[in-house]
Amino acid sequence: MEAAIRRVIAPLSGVVVAAALVAGALLAVGSGSGSGSQPARSSGGTYAVGQFNMAGGTTEHGGKHNEAPDALAEEIKDRRPLSVTMQESCRDWDERLKERLPGYTVLFSPVRNLEVDPGTPARCHHPTDFGNTIVFRKGLGFDRDDTDVHQLGSTDGDEYREMVCVRSEPRKLVVCSAHLTTGEGKYLASREREVKKVQRVLAGYGDDGYTVLFGGDVNDLPLSGVLDHLYARGYGHGARGAFKEAASPCGNAVKPERRSAELPRSRYAPCRSGEPTHSKGKLDYIFVSPSVRVESSGLNFSEHSDHKQLWARIRLGKGARG
Repeated sequence: MEAAIRRVIAPLSGVVVAAALVAGALLAVGSGSGSGSQPARSSGGTYAVGQFNMAGGTTEHGGKHNEAPDALAEEIKDRRPLSVTMQESCRDWDERLKERLPGYTVLFSPVRNLEVDPGTPARCHHPTDFGNTIVFRKGLGFDRDDTDVHQLGSTDGDEYREMVCVRSEPRKLVVCSAHLTTGEGKYLASREREVKKVQRVLAGYGDDGYTVLFGGDVNDLPLSGVLDHLYARGYGHGARGAFKEAASPCGNAVKPERRSAELPRSRYAPCRSGEPTHSKGKLDYIFVSPSVRVESSGLNFSEHSDHKQLWARIRLGKGARG
């Protein structure tokens, strides 16, 4: 597996010990030894998984307080997901989620500024730290000490982009969250570097025997060259990645098109497509290892973000060993 920045993590109320020469810290919003304190059961079964950009960096939504995390907490209580990957999250929002979700661990990974005041902590549109988050259910073998933070090699954009991952060693399962650079020109070039690093890291986990669940705001459209690096080759249209897309209109099938006998060929839908998660189109994705079976997916509107929540139901089998 490609080398990662390793950080020792502690509850928000405690002391955070960061790896030497690395700015910022990874925080597990929880108590005790994390979710690893409960024994892991068989890895098989059907689970919900979620992906959501909380828009903490926007002027419209980033100044909100408890109403944003409270609404998400209710969704999580209703759906009982295995995990939710989040971007543009805020430290105080994650503290609120921890209070509202006693059955979950909330893992917050702050990021640093790049273009303005390089290296300083990035901030939400209210006075708190800004970053990526993974919310994961306790009792599934995940442990906050089994966390990796991968720098993605950003050269331009608002922040140094990172991917945070948490592993369940008993189940050989890894969940990762990332937010890639937005924009064209030099920003597109940075995003292309970032997605190549994401591809290498996720492939490394797969080579080490992990079942991969990746959720992120990739900031590009399904048929873009950026997404070529994540979609499995069977999706066609230039795909050269290794992963199944859980919110594809083709569901569990990895193929170029969704065909229908009732439609002319000109109206066949590429499997690399889907409903928009943002006004700019489909920017949010959940990618999973080929061994994972996708059973369903859908979007949920949130009045507290400019992104929609993305949800999928997946089945883990022998590919995620217990």
